[in-house]
Amino acid sequence: MAKIMKKLDKLLTKILIFSLILFLFSLFFPKNRRNAPKFIESALLNPKYKNEVAQIDIQIPSQNGSVTLKKQGDFWQLVKNAGEEKTEITTFADKKLVASLIEKACEIRKLYQISDKESDFDQLKTSENTARTVTFTGNDNKMYTKLHFGSTNPLTNRTFVRSQGSKITFETENDLSHFLNSDTNYWSEGEILSGIISKGSNPVEIRFEEKSAKSSLNEKSPDFTTKSASLLSLRHGSIKDEEDFLSAMQSQNPRPSAVLTVQDGSGRSARIEFFEIEEKGQSESEKSYFYKKSIKPSPADSQENAFAFYSENAVYEISAWTYGKIKSLF
Repeated sequence: MAKIMKKLDKLLTKILIFSLILFLFSLFFPKNRRNAPKFIESALLNPKYKNEVAQIDIQIPSQNGSVTLKKQGDFWQLVKNAGEEKTEITTFADKKLVASLIEKACEIRKLYQISDKESDFDQLKTSENTARTVTFTGNDNKMYTKLHFGSTNPLTNRTFVRSQGSKITFETENDLSHFLNSDTNYWSEGEILSGIISKGSNPVEIRFEEKSAKSSLNEKSPDFTTKSASLLSLRHGSIKDEEDFLSAMQSQNPRPSAVLTVQDGSGRSARIEFFEIEEKGQSESEKSYFYKKSIKPSPADSQENAFAFYSENAVYEISAWTYGKIKSLF
Protein backbone atom coordinates (compact mmCIF):
# COMPACT_ATOMS: atom_id res chain seq x y z
CA MET A 1 0.00 0.00 0.00
CA ALA A 2 2.86 2.35 0.84
CA LYS A 3 4.47 1.66 -2.54
CA ILE A 4 1.21 2.49 -4.30
CA MET A 5 0.95 5.77 -2.39
CA LYS A 6 4.53 6.69 -3.30
CA LYS A 7 3.83 6.02 -7.00
CA LEU A 8 0.67 8.07 -6.77
CA ASP A 9 2.58 10.96 -5.16
CA LYS A 10 5.18 10.85 -7.92
CA LEU A 11 2.46 10.83 -10.58
CA LEU A 12 0.67 13.78 -8.96
CA THR A 13 3.99 15.65 -8.67
CA LYS A 14 4.70 15.09 -12.38
CA ILE A 15 1.18 16.27 -13.28
CA LEU A 16 1.66 19.34 -11.11
CA ILE A 17 5.02 20.15 -12.74
CA PHE A 18 3.58 19.61 -16.22
CA SER A 19 0.59 21.83 -15.41
CA LEU A 20 2.91 24.52 -14.09
CA ILE A 21 5.04 24.41 -17.25
CA LEU A 22 1.92 24.54 -19.41
CA PHE A 23 0.64 27.51 -17.40
CA LEU A 24 3.93 29.39 -17.79
CA PHE A 25 4.03 28.64 -21.51
CA SER A 26 0.51 29.99 -21.98
CA LEU A 27 1.44 33.03 -19.89
CA PHE A 28 4.52 34.00 -21.88
CA PHE A 29 3.35 32.72 -25.28
CA PRO A 30 -0.38 33.48 -25.46
CA LYS A 31 -2.38 31.89 -28.27
CA ASN A 32 -3.11 35.18 -30.03
CA ARG A 33 0.60 35.94 -30.07
CA ARG A 34 1.56 32.54 -31.45
CA ASN A 35 -1.03 32.92 -34.18
CA ALA A 36 -0.31 36.62 -34.88
CA PRO A 37 0.46 37.37 -38.53
CA LYS A 38 4.09 37.81 -39.44
CA PHE A 39 5.29 41.29 -40.23
CA ILE A 40 8.32 43.14 -41.53
CA GLU A 41 9.54 46.52 -40.36
CA SER A 42 10.06 49.01 -43.16
CA ALA A 43 9.08 52.47 -44.40
CA LEU A 44 6.66 53.26 -47.21
CA LEU A 45 9.17 55.81 -48.53
CA ASN A 46 12.90 55.19 -48.14
CA PRO A 47 14.07 57.67 -45.44
CA LYS A 48 17.12 58.56 -47.54
CA TYR A 49 14.76 60.40 -49.92
CA LYS A 50 13.15 62.43 -47.14
CA ASN A 51 14.84 65.69 -48.16
CA GLU A 52 14.92 64.87 -51.87
CA VAL A 53 11.18 64.68 -52.59
CA ALA A 54 10.26 67.37 -55.12
CA GLN A 55 6.76 66.32 -56.15
CA ILE A 56 3.86 64.38 -54.68
CA ASP A 57 0.89 63.31 -56.80
CA ILE A 58 -2.33 62.25 -55.10
CA GLN A 59 -5.23 60.66 -56.94
CA ILE A 60 -8.45 59.61 -55.21
CA PRO A 61 -11.08 57.78 -57.33
CA SER A 62 -13.98 59.01 -55.19
CA GLN A 63 -12.89 62.65 -55.49
CA ASN A 64 -12.86 64.85 -58.54
CA GLY A 65 -9.50 64.93 -60.32
CA SER A 66 -6.02 64.79 -58.80
CA VAL A 67 -3.71 67.12 -56.92
CA THR A 68 0.02 67.73 -57.39
CA LEU A 69 2.25 69.17 -54.67
CA LYS A 70 5.41 70.50 -56.27
CA LYS A 71 8.50 72.06 -54.67
CA GLN A 72 9.01 75.47 -56.26
CA GLY A 73 11.79 77.58 -54.76
CA ASP A 74 10.91 78.36 -51.14
CA PHE A 75 7.36 77.12 -51.59
CA TRP A 76 5.28 74.05 -52.22
CA GLN A 77 2.97 74.73 -55.14
CA LEU A 78 -0.46 73.15 -55.27
CA VAL A 79 -1.90 72.27 -58.66
CA LYS A 80 -5.42 70.88 -58.85
CA ASN A 81 -6.42 69.06 -62.04
CA ALA A 82 -10.20 68.65 -62.14
CA GLY A 83 -10.37 67.03 -65.58
CA GLU A 84 -10.03 68.01 -69.21
CA GLU A 85 -13.01 70.36 -69.17
CA LYS A 86 -11.71 72.35 -66.19
CA THR A 87 -8.71 74.65 -66.00
CA GLU A 88 -6.05 73.81 -63.42
CA ILE A 89 -6.11 75.68 -60.12
CA THR A 90 -2.66 76.77 -58.95
CA THR A 91 -2.01 78.13 -55.47
CA PHE A 92 0.32 77.68 -52.49
CA ALA A 93 0.28 74.42 -50.53
CA ASP A 94 0.61 74.23 -46.76
CA LYS A 95 4.33 73.50 -46.28
CA LYS A 96 3.86 72.04 -42.80
CA LEU A 97 1.19 69.64 -44.03
CA VAL A 98 3.37 68.47 -46.93
CA ALA A 99 6.35 67.99 -44.59
CA SER A 100 4.14 65.99 -42.23
CA LEU A 101 3.09 63.64 -45.05
CA ILE A 102 6.72 63.02 -46.07
CA GLU A 103 7.74 62.50 -42.43
CA LYS A 104 4.95 59.97 -41.89
CA ALA A 105 5.77 58.07 -45.09
CA CYS A 106 9.43 57.76 -44.00
CA GLU A 107 8.60 56.33 -40.57
CA ILE A 108 9.65 52.73 -39.92
CA ARG A 109 6.41 50.79 -39.45
CA LYS A 110 5.08 47.26 -39.21
CA LEU A 111 3.84 45.84 -42.51
CA TYR A 112 1.78 42.65 -42.28
CA GLN A 113 1.67 40.60 -45.49
CA ILE A 114 -1.94 39.84 -46.40
CA SER A 115 -1.75 38.54 -49.95
CA ASP A 116 0.72 37.91 -52.76
CA LYS A 117 -1.93 37.39 -55.43
CA GLU A 118 -2.88 39.90 -58.10
CA SER A 119 -6.38 38.41 -58.09
CA ASP A 120 -6.93 39.91 -54.61
CA PHE A 121 -6.30 43.51 -55.71
CA ASP A 122 -9.95 44.29 -56.45
CA GLN A 123 -11.20 42.79 -53.22
CA LEU A 124 -8.62 44.72 -51.16
CA LYS A 125 -9.12 47.88 -53.30
CA THR A 126 -5.42 48.07 -54.14
CA SER A 127 -5.78 47.92 -57.93
CA GLU A 128 -4.82 51.01 -59.93
CA ASN A 129 -8.46 51.73 -60.75
CA THR A 130 -9.77 51.48 -57.18
CA ALA A 131 -6.87 52.49 -54.94
CA ARG A 132 -6.04 55.88 -53.47
CA THR A 133 -2.65 56.46 -55.05
CA VAL A 134 0.26 58.59 -53.80
CA THR A 135 3.44 59.01 -55.86
CA PHE A 136 6.69 60.50 -54.54
CA THR A 137 9.10 61.88 -57.15
CA GLY A 138 12.53 63.55 -57.02
CA ASN A 139 13.99 66.58 -58.77
CA ASP A 140 15.29 64.41 -61.59
CA ASN A 141 11.74 63.08 -62.19
CA LYS A 142 12.84 59.77 -60.72
CA MET A 143 9.91 58.02 -59.08
CA TYR A 144 10.90 57.04 -55.55
CA THR A 145 7.73 55.08 -54.84
CA LYS A 146 4.12 54.80 -55.95
CA LEU A 147 1.75 53.54 -53.27
CA HIS A 148 -1.75 52.13 -53.77
CA PHE A 149 -3.82 52.41 -50.59
CA GLY A 150 -6.84 50.13 -50.41
CA SER A 151 -9.71 49.66 -47.99
CA THR A 152 -9.45 49.44 -44.21
CA ASN A 153 -9.70 46.14 -42.35
CA PRO A 154 -12.55 46.68 -39.85
CA LEU A 155 -11.16 44.02 -37.49
CA THR A 156 -7.68 45.54 -37.14
CA ASN A 157 -8.39 49.12 -38.26
CA ARG A 158 -5.34 48.78 -40.51
CA THR A 159 -5.15 49.86 -44.15
CA PHE A 160 -4.18 47.67 -47.11
CA VAL A 161 -1.30 49.02 -49.20
CA ARG A 162 1.00 47.84 -51.95
CA SER A 163 3.72 49.47 -54.02
CA GLN A 164 3.60 49.85 -57.79
CA GLY A 165 4.84 46.75 -59.60
CA SER A 166 4.47 44.48 -56.57
CA LYS A 167 1.89 41.71 -56.16
CA ILE A 168 2.25 41.74 -52.37
CA THR A 169 -0.43 43.61 -50.42
CA PHE A 170 0.42 44.58 -46.87
CA GLU A 171 -1.64 45.84 -43.98
CA THR A 172 -0.36 48.79 -41.96
CA GLU A 173 -1.49 51.24 -39.31
CA ASN A 174 -4.25 53.56 -40.49
CA ASP A 175 -2.31 56.76 -39.74
CA LEU A 176 -2.07 58.16 -43.28
CA SER A 177 -5.78 58.25 -44.17
CA HIS A 178 -6.18 62.00 -43.61
CA PHE A 179 -3.42 62.66 -46.18
CA LEU A 180 -5.24 60.59 -48.81
CA ASN A 181 -7.10 63.64 -50.02
CA SER A 182 -7.11 65.45 -53.36
CA ASP A 183 -9.24 68.37 -52.18
CA THR A 184 -7.71 71.79 -52.90
CA ASN A 185 -9.04 73.33 -49.71
CA TYR A 186 -7.38 70.63 -47.60
CA TRP A 187 -3.87 71.14 -49.01
CA SER A 188 -3.86 74.90 -49.61
CA GLU A 189 -2.10 77.45 -47.42
CA GLY A 190 -4.85 79.01 -45.36
CA GLU A 191 -3.51 82.50 -44.67
CA ILE A 192 -4.68 85.31 -46.94
CA LEU A 193 -1.16 86.73 -47.14
CA SER A 194 0.57 83.39 -47.75
CA GLY A 195 3.65 83.76 -49.93
CA ILE A 196 3.67 87.53 -49.65
CA ILE A 197 6.12 88.09 -46.83
CA SER A 198 9.62 86.83 -47.62
CA LYS A 199 11.57 84.70 -45.16
CA GLY A 200 13.19 86.81 -42.44
CA SER A 201 11.29 89.94 -43.47
CA ASN A 202 8.24 91.82 -42.22
CA PRO A 203 5.58 94.05 -43.79
CA VAL A 204 6.73 97.65 -44.07
CA GLU A 205 3.65 99.16 -45.71
CA ILE A 206 0.02 98.10 -46.01
CA ARG A 207 -2.59 100.06 -47.96
CA PHE A 208 -6.33 99.50 -48.14
CA GLU A 209 -8.36 101.34 -50.78
CA GLU A 210 -12.13 101.32 -51.00
CA LYS A 211 -14.19 103.21 -53.53
CA SER A 212 -14.90 106.01 -51.10
CA ALA A 213 -11.73 106.10 -49.02
CA LYS A 214 -8.05 105.26 -48.91
CA SER A 215 -6.10 104.30 -45.83
CA SER A 216 -2.58 103.06 -45.26
CA LEU A 217 -0.30 101.85 -42.52
CA ASN A 218 3.49 101.80 -42.48
CA GLU A 219 6.16 100.63 -40.09
CA LYS A 220 6.29 104.08 -38.47
CA SER A 221 2.65 103.90 -37.42
CA PRO A 222 2.33 103.36 -33.63
CA ASP A 223 0.00 100.34 -33.95
CA PHE A 224 1.49 98.94 -37.16
CA THR A 225 2.99 95.80 -35.60
CA THR A 226 -0.26 94.80 -33.92
CA LYS A 227 -2.43 95.45 -36.97
CA SER A 228 -0.06 93.75 -39.43
CA ALA A 229 0.12 90.66 -37.16
CA SER A 230 -3.68 90.57 -37.06
CA LEU A 231 -3.83 90.81 -40.86
CA LEU A 232 -1.25 88.05 -41.29
CA SER A 233 -3.35 85.70 -39.15
CA LEU A 234 -6.55 86.02 -41.23
CA ARG A 235 -7.53 83.02 -43.36
CA HIS A 236 -9.51 82.56 -46.55
CA GLY A 237 -12.37 80.16 -47.21
CA SER A 238 -12.92 77.83 -50.16
CA ILE A 239 -10.94 78.06 -53.39
CA LYS A 240 -12.48 78.42 -56.83
CA ASP A 241 -11.04 78.37 -60.32
CA GLU A 242 -11.16 81.36 -62.65
CA GLU A 243 -13.80 79.71 -64.83
CA ASP A 244 -16.28 79.45 -61.96
CA PHE A 245 -15.51 82.99 -60.88
CA LEU A 246 -15.97 84.41 -64.39
CA SER A 247 -19.24 82.53 -64.61
CA ALA A 248 -20.34 84.11 -61.33
CA MET A 249 -19.33 87.53 -62.63
CA GLN A 250 -21.69 87.10 -65.57
CA SER A 251 -24.63 85.78 -63.56
CA GLN A 252 -24.27 87.59 -60.24
CA ASN A 253 -22.35 90.70 -61.30
CA PRO A 254 -19.64 90.88 -58.59
CA ARG A 255 -18.56 94.43 -57.83
CA PRO A 256 -14.92 95.39 -57.09
CA SER A 257 -15.07 96.56 -53.48
CA ALA A 258 -11.49 97.24 -52.38
CA VAL A 259 -7.79 96.70 -53.05
CA LEU A 260 -5.24 95.69 -50.43
CA THR A 261 -1.53 96.16 -51.21
CA VAL A 262 1.25 94.85 -49.00
CA GLN A 263 4.99 95.41 -49.28
CA ASP A 264 7.74 93.81 -47.23
CA GLY A 265 11.28 94.92 -46.47
CA SER A 266 12.86 92.86 -49.24
CA GLY A 267 10.92 94.59 -52.01
CA ARG A 268 8.33 91.84 -52.52
CA SER A 269 4.83 93.24 -52.89
CA ALA A 270 1.32 91.96 -53.42
CA ARG A 271 -1.99 93.28 -54.67
CA ILE A 272 -5.22 91.72 -53.45
CA GLU A 273 -8.42 92.76 -55.22
CA PHE A 274 -11.70 92.10 -53.40
CA PHE A 275 -15.07 91.51 -55.07
CA GLU A 276 -18.50 91.70 -53.47
CA ILE A 277 -21.49 89.58 -54.47
CA GLU A 278 -24.93 90.27 -53.07
CA GLU A 279 -26.99 87.12 -52.95
CA LYS A 280 -30.72 87.65 -52.40
CA GLY A 281 -32.14 84.86 -50.26
CA GLN A 282 -35.65 84.24 -49.07
CA SER A 283 -35.34 86.30 -45.93
CA GLU A 284 -32.67 88.94 -46.42
CA SER A 285 -29.80 89.91 -48.68
CA GLU A 286 -26.44 88.40 -47.86
CA LYS A 287 -23.09 89.56 -49.15
CA SER A 288 -20.20 87.27 -49.94
CA TYR A 289 -16.65 88.22 -50.86
CA PHE A 290 -13.91 86.86 -53.10
CA TYR A 291 -10.41 88.01 -53.89
CA LYS A 292 -7.66 87.49 -56.43
CA LYS A 293 -4.01 87.90 -55.55
CA SER A 294 -0.93 88.84 -57.55
CA ILE A 295 2.58 88.91 -56.09
CA LYS A 296 5.53 90.82 -57.48
CA PRO A 297 8.86 89.17 -56.58
CA SER A 298 11.70 91.08 -54.97
CA PRO A 299 15.12 91.45 -56.65
CA ALA A 300 16.39 88.80 -54.23
CA ASP A 301 13.77 86.22 -55.19
CA SER A 302 14.88 83.24 -57.25
CA GLN A 303 13.38 82.36 -60.63
CA GLU A 304 11.63 79.43 -58.95
CA ASN A 305 9.95 81.78 -56.46
CA ALA A 306 8.94 84.16 -59.26
CA PHE A 307 7.45 81.26 -61.22
CA ALA A 308 5.39 80.24 -58.18
CA PHE A 309 4.03 83.80 -57.87
CA TYR A 310 3.14 84.20 -61.55
CA SER A 311 1.52 80.75 -61.68
CA GLU A 312 -1.03 81.47 -58.96
CA ASN A 313 -4.48 81.74 -60.55
CA ALA A 314 -6.88 80.72 -57.76
CA VAL A 315 -9.86 82.78 -56.63
CA TYR A 316 -10.44 82.76 -52.88
CA GLU A 317 -13.65 83.16 -50.93
CA ILE A 318 -13.68 84.98 -47.59
CA SER A 319 -16.46 85.50 -45.11
CA ALA A 320 -18.17 88.82 -44.55
CA TRP A 321 -16.70 88.74 -41.03
CA THR A 322 -13.13 88.44 -42.36
CA TYR A 323 -13.68 91.24 -44.86
CA GLY A 324 -15.10 93.39 -42.08
CA LYS A 325 -12.06 92.59 -39.92
CA ILE A 326 -9.72 93.79 -42.67
CA LYS A 327 -11.68 97.03 -43.00
CA SER A 328 -11.62 97.56 -39.25
CA LEU A 329 -7.81 97.49 -39.19
CA PHE A 330 -7.81 100.68 -41.24
